[in-house]
Amino acid sequence: MRLSPLTKHSSFAVSAFLVLLFFHPVLFSDNTFFFRDIHRWFYPAKHFLAQSLQNGFIPYWCPNYFCGSPFLSDLQSGVFYPPSLLFALFPFPWSFNGYVCLHFFLGFLFFHGFVKSLGLSARVAALTGVSFCYGSFVIASVNTLNNLSTAIWLPAVLWAFREGRIRSQRTAYGWAILSLTLCLLGGEPQLFLLTVILLGVFALSPTAGKEDFCWTFRIRGLVIVVFLVLAAALIASVQLGPAFVDYTLSVRAEGFSFEEAARFSLRPSMLKHLILPLVFPPHFEADPGFLTRFFPGPGTLPWLLTLYPGMLILPLGVWSLFSRFRKTALLWSLVFLVSIAMSLGENAPLYRLFYQLLPAVRFPEKFIFPAGFSLLLMAAYGLEDLLSRLEKRKRSANLLSLGLLIFVTLDLFWAHRNLNPVRESAMYQSYDPHLQTLLEDPSPFRVYVDPDGIGPIGLNATVLDHHKRWQMLLMPNLGILHHLNHVDGTTGVELRYQYLITEILQKQWAQRIRFLKLANVKYIITRQNLEEHEDLVGQVQRVNPLVLRIRETMPRAWVVGQVFPLKRGSVEELLETSFNPSLQTIGGGNIPKLSQSPFFKEVDSLRYEKDGRIHIEVTSDRPGILVLSESSYPGWHVSVNGEARTCLWLNVLFQGVELFPGRNEIIFEFRPNRFIAFACVSLLSLCLVWSVFFSPLLFRRRSRQQTLRKGVP
Repeated sequence: MRLSPLTKHSSFAVSAFLVLLFFHPVLFSDNTFFFRDIHRWFYPAKHFLAQSLQNGFIPYWCPNYFCGSPFLSDLQSGVFYPPSLLFALFPFPWSFNGYVCLHFFLGFLFFHGFVKSLGLSARVAALTGVSFCYGSFVIASVNTLNNLSTAIWLPAVLWAFREGRIRSQRTAYGWAILSLTLCLLGGEPQLFLLTVILLGVFALSPTAGKEDFCWTFRIRGLVIVVFLVLAAALIASVQLGPAFVDYTLSVRAEGFSFEEAARFSLRPSMLKHLILPLVFPPHFEADPGFLTRFFPGPGTLPWLLTLYPGMLILPLGVWSLFSRFRKTALLWSLVFLVSIAMSLGENAPLYRLFYQLLPAVRFPEKFIFPAGFSLLLMAAYGLEDLLSRLEKRKRSANLLSLGLLIFVTLDLFWAHRNLNPVRESAMYQSYDPHLQTLLEDPSPFRVYVDPDGIGPIGLNATVLDHHKRWQMLLMPNLGILHHLNHVDGTTGVELRYQYLITEILQKQWAQRIRFLKLANVKYIITRQNLEEHEDLVGQVQRVNPLVLRIRETMPRAWVVGQVFPLKRGSVEELLETSFNPSLQTIGGGNIPKLSQSPFFKEVDSLRYEKDGRIHIEVTSDRPGILVLSESSYPGWHVSVNGEARTCLWLNVLFQGVELFPGRNEIIFEFRPNRFIAFACVSLLSLCLVWSVFFSPLLFRRRSRQQTLRKGVP
């Protein structure tokens, strides 16, 4: 992976210029990104990650949504993704903006280096590198950061792999493993799978080696690919292991229905934008007619807002099929056509066959990623062929390449400069004044936002209107930014217990209010007159036009004297009127047998500590069961007065511990199951990769330095 100093410095300068050109609104002002998933998930999640890292601890658990939820094990959290160090080193939201811009800076360098390694010119590498970062999939992935932080590593992987095959350098294979590891830690497993598939295709293609290399060489390349992927997975075990546990305990493990898997299928009418620009006007998010003009028909935002790679890319790709590179271009054209067919989802029969094989994969529009990448490779070969025809007129070739580079840059800037709208970062601190009551309440409690009670937003509501309402009502997971705890939330992979909570919150109010009380929900955000609801009379009290307070809600933790075994193991047992949570609890597994009569006692103190632990103190004159309404999940451990105890599964969704009479100091602590083992596997694998692929390079450098010192020629 070598670059001449001139080429290296010029590519750095071009990449930095492009970042400044496209993202100056967030680099030189107090603006930040807010559009779509950034607002609802990524900005709050990265804020929580930043606070944790700056306080010097790993965020294993987040108490702010779904009555507490595992955080580290969510791949999208990026806890062990190295660029996340920005959040530890710089203030938020500057670090958030820098995190986004860093990926575009690196993405251009990776693609530029990869194209150069194919033997193509720096002029071709620069033009196609601009399209890779600022056209189609990558520029459209800003609002889904896990896709962005995964996609940019593909050219780095291919670049390193090719250098290893051509130069037989162990160091290059080491870089390929690290690039694959970062691609995996980026947080989008479907894109990682597509990256591995493209790497396999590349290993079989002539571009992976010399044209005259035999098929034995290419099959050997596939074996190397398998080894590289396995090595990357072992290094990423510290993140991948807990994430796999989450996956097995999620609703996704059961697969999706075809309708859900095919959601966000590319509409055939969008294919025209492979050559025709889809220009996003300034402040389109505040335009009430935007959706119907840009996406007629369904009138909703597609998952991928643009697939426009630049006006020149498709013609150059077609030209490559008639050039001296047509043999290589033909293979990548096949990848392009298959990927396009897959991206059409329910609009093409190929995706139905794919669904039968992998029902846990969704969002067919993601297949635009390999389609766009293969088209760029074809365009690179097409442009190289055109420039080579002007070989005898070098000045004309240079002027043409410079003109085309400027044209592509301006073309994509014109089309996509407004694609990712920004707002002042102060927006994230805004909220409806009626919510001040919640923010001033020092007691531990949770909040529920009634989706049916926040009022209609209007037929002519803009995209920005939806975001403003989400912000002003502090919908999940925005409570993270204000230290509010929500009973529900938004997450990347919906765990089964989170699904159960969502299902309960869709039941009739008579059952819903029982659960809200049990889950320590003190306030309901709603404009409905729920205090007049026949099932809620006397149970809720109006605080202000937006906030209701639930009367007699359960505390975050309490002690009861009676425990019953689970009968059916379903949440329906919680909602039965015969169950009194203030005196009783329902336990699963090996529950203790208490002979005492039912009783209730509040704990003396409860606090969440910075390292994610929950510290509780309670004094009782009789034995009982401490019930903690923090979501039960594999990985919780509990100690009482320094002695490890069994963490009980209580009330279907929560947890607790058996207590004896006297003063009890209880500490609940969450660590993902087998986390230490996964961490050791990662560390050992990283050391092994270092010793095999990188340490010989250091030894050679030391030997060379010693030789020079001795004056040996």
